[in-house]
Amino acid sequence: MPAATILQVGDPVPDISLPCLDAGTLALADLRGKRLLLFFWGSW
Repeated sequence: MPAATILQVGDPVPDISLPCLDAGTLALADLRGKRLLLFFWGSW
């Protein structure tokens, strides 16, 4: 597992890839220059 990266306000978001429901993947780099709203939630 790579070491944790400390981010500061104004730093670019690290590139991550997530699986999609259509068996593809979505990378944040593919959305560069577009508006993006992320929701993080949990149920515990």
